[in-house]
Order: sequence, then C-alpha cells, then structure tokens
Amino acid sequence: TLPTTRPAVETQTIDLGDGVRLELVKVPAGEFTMGDEAGLADEKPLARVRIGQPFWMGRCEITNRQYRLFDPRHDSRLERSGFLHFNPTQRGQSMDGDDQPALRVSWTEAMAFCRWLSQRTGRRFTLPDEAQWEYACRAGTATPLWFGPVRADFARLANLADGSLNALFKEKWAFPHNVIPPWHLAANAVDDHYRPTAPVATYQPNPWGLCDMHGNAAEWTRSAYRPYPWRGDDGRNPPADADPTALSPLERRVVRGGSFYDPPRMARSASRRDHVVWQQVFDVGFRVVRLPE
Repeated sequence: TLPTTRPAVETQTIDLGDGVRLELVKVPAGEFTMGDEAGLADEKPLARVRIGQPFWMGRCEITNRQYRLFDPRHDSRLERSGFLHFNPTQRGQSMDGDDQPALRVSWTEAMAFCRWLSQRTGRRFTLPDEAQWEYACRAGTATPLWFGPVRADFARLANLADGSLNALFKEKWAFPHNVIPPWHLAANAVDDHYRPTAPVATYQPNPWGLCDMHGNAAEWTRSAYRPYPWRGDDGRNPPADADPTALSPLERRVVRGGSFYDPPRMARSASRRDHVVWQQVFDVGFRVVRLPE
C-alpha cells in the first residue's frame, strides 16, 4: 500500500532557453543500506552508505527536447517491435518524441551534455554516482522497488515490461493465435499503457518527487562497474568535471533503473548492469545531478 501522505518536495526550475526548462528535486542527506542480499551476485556484500549532504537531481530523465539543445541532430529512433518489419513506414514505434527520454546516448555523450549544461547555466552538473542514484531511487524505502515487491501492480507507477510489450501490432493485424509467442520476460497481467518509452513524468513519482526511477529509460551513472562492497573513495567515480574523452574506450560504467524492456526484477532499486562508455544503447538514457557551487 502506497503512503497516503508524502513529505514536501523542494524543487527548482532552470531555464535552458528556447522555451525549454529543467526541473530539479532536492534529495535530502541521510544513510541507507546499498545492495540487495536477495539480489544478484554483483549486488552484494551490502554496505551502509552515508549521503553527507543534500543534492539536487533531475526530476525526470533528460528528454529528447532537452538533449537536442545540445545536439540538434539527435535521434532516439525506434523500438523495432521484435523482428517484424511490414513496410518502410511501419518499422516500429517512435521513441523520438520531444517529451520521451533521450535514448541511444553513450556515457561519453551524457557526460559531455553535463559539461555543456554547466557552461550554459553557470551551475555545475554531472551524472549521479551509483550510491546517489540508489539512495534517491529508494527514497527511504527498503523494498525491492520503491513501491513494493517485484510482483506489485506497477500500472500507475512505472513503465516496465508488461503485457503491452508482448502485444505486437495486435490492434492492426490479425495474426493466428501464438504465431508470435510472447517470448519476452514480462509482467503480462499488468498494462502500463506504453510499449516503448512514455513521456517523462507519466507515472507517479517516488516519495521524494523523482519520476521514472524504475523503468522507462535505464540510466547511466558516473560510476565504473566494480565489485561491491561500495566505496566512494576507491577511484570508481571520476571527478565530476572530468573530460569524458580521456577514458579508455574499454571502460565500463554502471546503468541503473531498468527500462520499458525490463521485467520488475531487473529494475529493482539495487539492480545493476553495465556498458562500455562509447555504447549507444536502445533503452539507455540518463538524468543529471547538480553539484554544490
């Protein structure tokens, strides 16, 4: 059962120009247990982590509209709906709407966006590190997802792999029953009403006012993919304003939160996956944090 009352959420809005704005949410200082004892091997051993000072985090994932101020040529392209291509104009569903999260952005490009954003606004921005991300996602909860167990009905709460993900063009073509088996792992009994990405903030925010921390787009963090227990001082986090092009192209960075393509168990608060820094992944985007001046 979700709480009926929520703490006051402190926000700030930054004008990016051209009618585009970035909304931030203040994440309070505190402590939490990072990892999941019942999770996968790379989520343990657990560590008690202290977030020593509040920080500002993007309320939503960076959208195509926001990202195109930095790179006007950006195209998040299509979710290709499995292997079915019917004609040149029906090759999947668009993920390039202005208010959908920017996808197919590499870690290097996401960090370059943060440097551009810092220069444009006169404030300091970067990607969240893994601890900041998980702490903000949990928002004071200790359940696998901020809203409960992996079997919770997430229809109003997150865009994850659901029944609509396995419904390939059902409304347009009358395929014989089971000619396309629902092979993808999904919560088929749930309908969150979106097959690919939804416009950001479509779903209910977590208790700290952050939207789409589970699902929609998976999100880059600043942290290198290294074993636990977590330590923030062992070199896994590059300086917030580091030159992203200086890293080896073989470096792997952590991605958090899962996407519309992931079942709930792969989008838990503690779930981790990784990609190399140059990789532009079809379901991976990012959100930003503002650093103290």
